Amino acid sequence: MKTQMPTPNESLNPSMLAALKEMVDETGRLDFETYVQTVLYAPEIGYYARERPRVGRLPEADFYTAQSLGSIFGRLVVESCESLIGKETLGKYTFVEIGAEPGRSVLQGVAHSFRDVQTIRVGGEIVIPENAIVFANEWLDAQPFRRFRFDQEKGWIERGVGITDDGSIREIDLPKTYQNPLPCPEKLPSQNQHDYLLDLPTGADKALQDLCSQPWSGLFLTLDYGLTLVQFLEERPEGVARAYRRHRLSRDLLALPGNQDITCHVCWDNLRNILHENGFRDIFLERQEAFFLRRASPVAEAIATAKPGTFDTDRQTLLEILHPGNMGSKFQALCGVRKKRPRQTGR
Repeated sequence: MKTQMPTPNESLNPSMLAALKEMVDETGRLDFETYVQTVLYAPEIGYYARERPRVGRLPEADFYTAQSLGSIFGRLVVESCESLIGKETLGKYTFVEIGAEPGRSVLQGVAHSFRDVQTIRVGGEIVIPENAIVFANEWLDAQPFRRFRFDQEKGWIERGVGITDDGSIREIDLPKTYQNPLPCPEKLPSQNQHDYLLDLPTGADKALQDLCSQPWSGLFLTLDYGLTLVQFLEERPEGVARAYRRHRLSRDLLALPGNQDITCHVCWDNLRNILHENGFRDIFLERQEAFFLRRASPVAEAIATAKPGTFDTDRQTLLEILHPGNMGSKFQALCGVRKKRPRQTGR
């Protein structure tokens, strides 16, 4: 594997450097999961903790999502919830949106009949009411992850981050004494191509498990990009973690800590299993395009057929959300329903 040159210390602001140094061991090392958690969520200085433009098409933003395209996305979401839960029962549920940007909601400007609406920004405390429809758009991909490299002689080696006294940082192999046990070792192949990078979205799994452990019933719906475990292991030799800044994609996860987004594909196999183990049923996974055309076809058809023969911004937005060449096939919908709340276990 090519040696990675240290990222120069001008990429680090003093507060972030101090926060990272608090996390390292005596030799200046920390695991990737801790690094990502710190640079994204450290209070006041983490990427998602700071008040700055992140989402949207403006040049100073870093990326845009379906939600940032306007109310069309929200209309599709509401219609899908009606299809999955029943329009006549929506009034029993609180709509909880996880991962909302400050001051924004997917339901902004959208008519609905939910009992209440609750928005939780990325990194915020998550408390779910008794009866809820929990919706998350690109929330789970923003969680910490672990990174591994395959070595023909040593097998899977956990990767981490090394920080020098002057603030230079680089990606390193962690010694075995530092490494945590491999997740799902029985599923990882004993042979792979040399230097194959494996990014395992452990933070996404934990976030969903924590969410499902709360005593609520209703619908869970998330839209995100992800892969099966087989795809992680066979189709992405350079890993799946990426960074975004000013609408530019980068593989340098160590540049500008706290000032760029870091994202990792979710593992759909793990997330489906977590839902099932926590009492969710009617679980299905499908492309965003198919999901909305199946569950929100009245709204989609009304938008597509309005103002025939003229250019229509709503129709263009719909195409961007649904067309396979845009977001339609790049994102998937994972959904499940839980009719009974899990029992609370006493200490």
